[in-house]
Amino acid sequence: MSDRVSSFYGTMQLDQQVQSMQSQMTQLTGEISSGVVANPSAVMGNNAALLYQLQQQNDQQTSLQTSVGLAGQRLDTIQTAMTNISSAVQSVVTAALGTSPTTTGVATDATLSELGTQAQDAMSQILDQLNTTFDGSPVFAGDDTAAQPMRNANDPAGPLATVNSILSAAVSANGGPLSQADVANLLTGPNGLASVFSNTNSNPAQNYNQAFDTSSNDGKPTTVVIGATQTLQYNASANQPAFQDLMYGLSMLSMLSAPTTQLDNTAKSALLAQANTVLGNAQTEVTGLQGGLGVAQSQLQQVVAAQQQAATATQQQITQYEAADTYTDTTRLTNLQTQLQATYDMTSQISQLSLAHYLATIG
Repeated sequence: MSDRVSSFYGTMQLDQQVQSMQSQMTQLTGEISSGVVANPSAVMGNNAALLYQLQQQNDQQTSLQTSVGLAGQRLDTIQTAMTNISSAVQSVVTAALGTSPTTTGVATDATLSELGTQAQDAMSQILDQLNTTFDGSPVFAGDDTAAQPMRNANDPAGPLATVNSILSAAVSANGGPLSQADVANLLTGPNGLASVFSNTNSNPAQNYNQAFDTSSNDGKPTTVVIGATQTLQYNASANQPAFQDLMYGLSMLSMLSAPTTQLDNTAKSALLAQANTVLGNAQTEVTGLQGGLGVAQSQLQQVVAAQQQAATATQQQITQYEAADTYTDTTRLTNLQTQLQATYDMTSQISQLSLAHYLATIG
């Protein structure tokens, strides 16, 4: 009986050794395959806190890189829209400056009406560009990301309807078509066109902040976190003066498509001259706005480059702690395989041992 008990306990001890070796082999195989230490914290001992700190730092850097990268893409989207806006305005300005006068010094009604229609089309294009979105969020709405900031040009009570309402009211008050002498009052008189863009019209629905821009943003710059204690700001909201002046100039030009029962040719020519001045100033403002956004883009690019360098350095440090010594692991794995096979052989021999077998071998 005792010979069987001794054999049993011997087998149990070898089984424990086999399980231990198999566990080590599984770990070594995983490290050789991945190139990463299975439990770097255990290997580092008291220095494990440093690895945790590096990993946390790496997570923060990754998160920051993602947010800054998205901010850069958002700015790229804004700049593309701004370029399209500038192109649309330039086409109208070129047409306006090229409007040829007749021998009386006044452009023909047909030419002016065509220019008015072109201005309305340009307004529609620009409003569409100001409703550009990135990642499902409007880029010209400031901090209001719930809906597009600008109304469509032909919306009821929208931009063109408001311009037509202002003109109709002026014609009604004048008792007939407006001439050159009436243009100043049409533009800057009580509830004139200028009041729409200064948000001083007595009818709130005819102010820029309702007739054109319906966003509820507070007008403050957009803030981008670019570091633990650093931020970057830019402002491209649709209620910027540059965009209001563009809409003001285009609104004046859009009136040129009005019939002669509302505006005679002298009034249209006066509006054309005023619009050219306003649009020229607006183009300068838009260029300045694009320049400011370009500076922000450049800063973001520098931040991205610096963050990539920092992230690479952090990852290299982590790799130093986590990287497995695959050569040593391979050697250990080979040795364990040899030991395991020897243990299997020994287990087989032990299982065959008995007192009778032993006595037979010495008898």
